[in-house]
Amino acid sequence: MSRRNEILIDGLSAEELLSWSDSPEFQEIVFTDEAVIFRAGTSQVLGQFKKDDDKLRIVLSHIEGGGEGVLLTLMNLVRKFGKKQELKEIEWIVHAVDCPKPNPRLPRILELKGFHVFEDPLDGQVYRQLEILRLKLSVGRACW
Repeated sequence: MSRRNEILIDGLSAEELLSWSDSPEFQEIVFTDEAVIFRAGTSQVLGQFKKDDDKLRIVLSHIEGGGEGVLLTLMNLVRKFGKKQELKEIEWIVHAVDCPKPNPRLPRILELKGFHVFEDPLDGQVYRQLEILRLKLSVGRACW
């Protein structure tokens, strides 16, 4: 994908974000478990990110604008990050069941990507996906 067609996240490419993701500054800014607003492509996104030892939880409360594949870009970036950090799970929560101005294509896209409507005890109905990451297993030779 050329730089011109690439979806930037707050002005950075996915590769730039991924290379910065190991830094303590990145971890402190992103994984606060508090709502943050960021720009992804032509969208403005309200999201929340929480990282535990082996799990990442992402809540997307609002996405305004877009349509050029922002959600898919975020999913690919987060999956690469999860594998790089050797996480076991990525939980996605998307508040798109009862939007005031719904994107008519979004439910179909979410369902094709494995999301299901889920009754959250705090937030009501949301789309949820729990992705189990495959870890690379190294097979060594047994020594006797």
